[in-house]
Amino acid sequence: MATTPDTDETKVASHTLAYLRSLDRKLDLVVDVLQRHGERLGRVERDLGEIRRDISEAKGDIALLDSKVMTTQSEILAILHRLDREADQPKPGA
Repeated sequence: MATTPDTDETKVASHTLAYLRSLDRKLDLVVDVLQRHGERLGRVERDLGEIRRDISEAKGDIALLDSKVMTTQSEILAILHRLDREADQPKPGA
């Protein structure tokens, strides 16, 4: 049986289509992987945003506590200073 140009063209077309389908499946797999990675990156970005917010809240809390400590220290120093002054003054009737 002799091959005609028509059957050769059909074979080439068939192989070309099979090759293109194979490439299409591979491309679909790549797109699926990229979509999954994109979702993961989205979650990581969201989590980083939450962490940044939490850190800034912690910084604010630390600043507030530092302020309270400084105020308390100032009050203690004022009381000690007043007690020292009262101790240095002679008591009436003594």
